[in-house]
Amino acid sequence: MTKWNRADLETRYQMFNHFMLNDQRNYYNKTLDRHRTAAQQVNRWRAICALNTGLFAALAGLFVQVFFINNAVCVAPTPENAGACTGLGVLVTILVILSVVMPALGAFFSSLADLYQWDRMITIYDSAVENIEFADAQSPMAEMDDAVYRQSINAFVEGTLLVMSDETAQWGQSIRTPPQVADFVAKMREKASQIGGDADTPKPGTPGASTPSTPPAAPPSTPPG
Repeated sequence: MTKWNRADLETRYQMFNHFMLNDQRNYYNKTLDRHRTAAQQVNRWRAICALNTGLFAALAGLFVQVFFINNAVCVAPTPENAGACTGLGVLVTILVILSVVMPALGAFFSSLADLYQWDRMITIYDSAVENIEFADAQSPMAEMDDAVYRQSINAFVEGTLLVMSDETAQWGQSIRTPPQVADFVAKMREKASQIGGDADTPKPGTPGASTPSTPPAAPPSTPPG
């Protein structure tokens, strides 16, 4: 195994720190900020929709209570206030419609949050930022002697790569073959080879199986007469 001298270790540390750890940390921070901004915007619109739902429903009930029931002015409008009562009726109708639309709009933003899972993304990348800061804390210092410097840079590199591996594993789990399925396929292939067949070759008579060619029958021999 090749052992680098102190100058090689310092050069490799600077390269790894700049092109690997710092770039990855910047990526985590930018992604975290983007997900936080999206989550805050969606939560803000959900709160606005919930507030407007209650506000519009309360205003519609108030106008009905004041102008349209209990012998109010618009129960039996006169020619003088007929136009105002008609406008109030239209306004109440609009408020009722908005009080129904606002919850649907809030449910739409809730479905966006469930679809994109910004809160889960924030948890993942927030943890990744904390872990990569911990890995950065293990970076070697110039005051260390060669042996300690070598051990420190090994811990620094392994810690950084472990953080990146853990973050990547969050997205690779759904595309990996489950170990139970892989074991089952391997056992079936072994059984097929023991029987003398091949698990990838279909049996005759099954769909996809090739029909063996039958040589033409030889004509019967005629004895000489």
